[in-house]
Amino acid sequence: MATNRGANIVRATLGLALVVMTQSLVLGVGPAGASGSTERAASTSSTTVPCKRPRHGFVPTRARIPAIGRSVRVVEVGRTSSGAVGAVPTTDANKWVMSMDPQTLPASRRGSVLLAGHTWPDGSALGNAMLKNLHRGDRIVLAGKNHKVACYRVSERKSYPVNDVPSRSAFRSSGNERVVIVACSGKRLSPGHWSRRTLWYAVPVKPQAKPAPSSGGTQPPPSSTPSGGGLLGILGIL
Repeated sequence: MATNRGANIVRATLGLALVVMTQSLVLGVGPAGASGSTERAASTSSTTVPCKRPRHGFVPTRARIPAIGRSVRVVEVGRTSSGAVGAVPTTDANKWVMSMDPQTLPASRRGSVLLAGHTWPDGSALGNAMLKNLHRGDRIVLAGKNHKVACYRVSERKSYPVNDVPSRSAFRSSGNERVVIVACSGKRLSPGHWSRRTLWYAVPVKPQAKPAPSSGGTQPPPSSTPSGGGLLGILGIL
């Protein structure tokens, strides 16, 4: 009699443990591993940026570059008196500022969106971070007011001698839209003068199409597995 009662208690305890564990897995709470995974997924989804571009060009105020782990301010800088692409002053306050030529705007669907970042000899500026970490396949997100966003992916990275930059083809006002980022590189010859220029070419990222709704096909029959195998089925799905 006592033996049967003890066996019943053990079975009831195991059954309750299976129910609690199943609920924890479904809700994403409970064990540290499951909770940690949920937090990482939430963190990832919160940083996801939709890439549906506006219908018209816009002025960006921020540039997010995941490869360097930074979001930087974007400032419009006009051309110089000789027609050259301008840049923000070389000061400590502008070490992490991206300058943008205002002649072609993101989402304008034509020409080169020209951006630039300073390179410092001590390696502490935006240009240095891009030279070290920004490569083909990396993403660039330009954001402006009213939640306007345009996303690009680096398609090519090239380094040129300072006098051999293909300005006509790189800094164009026609053709398919793309972003071109410029940074000084190579050897520092004197303050503000470097031997080379590195250019990143980035093409627009098209928004992913939403998955088609289910066609309402036949649902699989319910499993006839005993209760002891129900947890294994849930684990297999998760």
